[in-house]
Amino acid sequence: MRPDLHPSPMPRAIAPATSSGTSPAALLLLLGALLLSSCTALPHLDKAEDGASHHGETQATTAEQTMQAAIRAARPRQSNLPRARSLLQGLLAAEDAESRALHPYARALLEQVQERQRLAGLNERLGQQLEQSAEALKDSEQRNEALQRKLDALAEIERSLTPPVPAAPRPRSQ
Repeated sequence: MRPDLHPSPMPRAIAPATSSGTSPAALLLLLGALLLSSCTALPHLDKAEDGASHHGETQATTAEQTMQAAIRAARPRQSNLPRARSLLQGLLAAEDAESRALHPYARALLEQVQERQRLAGLNERLGQQLEQSAEALKDSEQRNEALQRKLDALAEIERSLTPPVPAAPRPRSQ
């Protein structure tokens, strides 16, 4: 194994006090960005980008290739989370030394991928609920308008049926 590939300790995010006003979603996004930036700092696997080989190694290992593929699949703009998840699970199942060296990174990225999948599902359900609520609100507004028109019509009928109030007779002056 190349000496430059030994995993360094993962930076730990310190959770702020709940009174800070930072939302859990913002903290999750910050943690994800930190994780992706630390994982993308791994050496590139392309020989053309690598230039000279390190310590006689001319090709990247399968574990490194799997990790890089998982990182590419988990990128926010080109997200293929199911593929990233299966790649990471396969890497975690591997017991060779190269794979074990990447297990901390793979576990952390897998947790993030799973959380992103969970949040995507929640987002979809909330979107559906929002659409249903908007439709229900529109129906309710239409019913309210119809009822208001009926009330106005009844008030007009009531005014037309009520005889005018006669003026009170004037008291006679003596």
